[in-house]
Formats: sequence, structure tokens, C-alpha cells
Amino acid sequence: MKVGYRQFRNAKKYTDIRQALLDRKSVEAVSESFSFLQATLDAIIDGILVVDCKQNICHYNCKFIEMWNIQRKILATKDRSNILTLIIKKLKDPKAYIEKENKLNESPQMESYDILELKDGRIFECYSKPQWLNSKVIGRVLSFRDITKHKQKENVVQQSEEKFRKEMAHLERLNLVGEMAAGIGHEVRNPMTTIRGFLQILISKKECIKYWEYFKLMIEELDRANAIITEFLSLAKEGVVCRHSKNINVIIKSLVPLIEADAIIANKYIKLELSEVTDFLLDEKEIRQLILNLIRNGLDAMSHGGYLTIRTYMEDDEIILAIKDQGTGIVPEVLKKIGTPFFTTKEQGTGLGLAICYSIAARHSAIITIETSNEGTTFFIRFNNVDFVMSHLY
Repeated sequence: MKVGYRQFRNAKKYTDIRQALLDRKSVEAVSESFSFLQATLDAIIDGILVVDCKQNICHYNCKFIEMWNIQRKILATKDRSNILTLIIKKLKDPKAYIEKENKLNESPQMESYDILELKDGRIFECYSKPQWLNSKVIGRVLSFRDITKHKQKENVVQQSEEKFRKEMAHLERLNLVGEMAAGIGHEVRNPMTTIRGFLQILISKKECIKYWEYFKLMIEELDRANAIITEFLSLAKEGVVCRHSKNINVIIKSLVPLIEADAIIANKYIKLELSEVTDFLLDEKEIRQLILNLIRNGLDAMSHGGYLTIRTYMEDDEIILAIKDQGTGIVPEVLKKIGTPFFTTKEQGTGLGLAICYSIAARHSAIITIETSNEGTTFFIRFNNVDFVMSHLY
């Protein structure tokens, strides 16, 4: 059957229209697919950047723009080198990132993971993964996640663990010294008592009167050694043997005359800021020793005319005793050794005063923390009054 020209023309026109409709539907489908892809990328909480093998930008999401603060007109150039330059400028250590990028360009099939620290303090997790099609790498997807808060929490945990380890090591040293004290303290003190007794007998004899000053000096030195051994033995206590419910403010007020006498002699001043605090279970004798040791250390740290402030207050379930001086502060090298037995910066010090304070605090389930600067030092003793509450419940 022959087809006339008009029929042929109509058939061709029909084919063109049909093809045009198909092409339009294809464009609409592609447009819808692209819109869906972009919406999907924008819904992702990570910053996403997709590049092809020629390092041209194919896709990105809103989070990527927000994280790196990149203008859309720069992204519109499709040139990844512009983006890379901006990223590198924001990094704290760009050299390592550039080296990693060079390796990825040489081996595009490699995956990469990095932690990027920015100059503004933020920390990004960067993961780069190749995209494959028919066993060939056709591009790369880079994802960026802001892990700043996570890292900050991690650092806080690490610092807490480090602080706990140091505290445990410190307590272990105190325990070791305590065990040594318990083992040798009494054995040393007994012969010293005998020597002191014979010196007292000899000093009373006429033929020894001319050596009176020597005997007096030896007795004084024996008494000083005995006092050191007494402090040494206090480290050997395994627990508080006599605890009663009492208010720490009452103990501080009872010590005021003694404290003020020490301050007047040194031409310094005492300032009390005692807030209302709850009673808790304590060994009064040991708490008095703790307070006196810290106050006398504070007075020694100040020059004439300085003020020593003694504060008490509540913080959640803790009773806080804070003793603040107006000295020149504690240097980091010394601060690390604070509380170590026999470590002292005083010419006549034994190095046991603060060690005993830490030991007493440990026996009362308290924690000692220190804040220091060139304007002074504050010792915080944090007592947890849970023991007191539990004793009233049962």
C-alpha cells in the first residue's frame, strides 16, 4: 500500500509531537529526581559535598554551607579548588589536610577519615568515600560532622579521670607512709623517751651545769623530733574513731581566739564569712587540726597587712569550708606536689601538715581542691553530709 505525501507528513508530525512529549516528561522526571535528591541531602544533619573525578562540584547540602560559611555563588562555579582553599584557611593545621588530599588525588579508590580542628575552636569529623559505577570510580562523597560538644564532654571526662587517678595515687602514697609510720613510729619514739629521761637526770647534776645549754638544746630537738613523729603517726590512722554530729561553724568560732592571736603576732587579719550550714558527723579533734593547719599555712603565705578569709557555705548536698589568703599564689611545680609527705617550701617545715590535712579529709569522705593565682590561694574542703543524713534515717 502506498503512503501519500500528506499521510507521510501527518505521520512525521505525530512522531515529533510524541517525541517532544516524551522529552518533556523525561525533563520533568529528571527535575523531580534532582529536587528529591536535594531535599534528601538537605535533611541530613551532616555537611555533604559530592564531587566528580574531575573535582567538579556535583551536589552539596545546606548543612555544608552552614558549617563552612561558604557563599552559594562560590559553589555555583562548580570548581572544588575554590572550596578547598576556603576550608584550608579555616583549619588550625592545614598542612596535614593538604597532604591527605594529595594522597586521595593519587589514589581515588581510597577511603579517608580525619578529625579537623578549626581556628575558631570547632572540631569536625570528616569522612571521604569514593563512588563507584561499573567498577570505576566516578566521584567522591565528603561528609562533615560537628563533634565539638562531644569532644568537649570527652575532654571533661578525661580530665576527671586524670584527676581521679592522681588523687588515688596521692592517697596510695599517704597510705604507704601511714603504714611505715605505724611500723616504725613507736619503735623510734621509745628510745627517744629514754634518752630524754637521762638528759633530764644529767642536767640536774652539779658537774653538768656548765653543759646546761647543750642539754637544753638536745631536749628541745628531741621534743621537736617527737612532735614530728606524732604528726607522722597521725597519717597511720585507718579511720575516724570518734565521730559525732556537730556544726563546723561552732568549731571555727571556738578557734577564733587562737587564730586571731597568731594573726596579731604576724601583723595580719582574719575575716570570717560563716553561712548557715548543716551539722554532719565528724571527729572534732581532727577537724580542728585540719582548720588550724590550713589557716597557719595561709598566714605564712601572706605579707604584713594581708587578710585571711574563712568561709563556710552549702552547695547542693555539700558543706564547703574555704580558706583564702592574699599571698602570691602557688607555682605549678609546687602545686603538683601539694600534700606529698615531707614536701615543704618552708625552712622549718616538716612537710607533713598538708599531708595530714589530706589524710583527715579522706577519713571524712571530703575532697580538697585548690584555686590559685598571683592574687592569692583558696583551699576548698568539700564535706558530703550524706553520712549525717543516713545516720538520722536509721
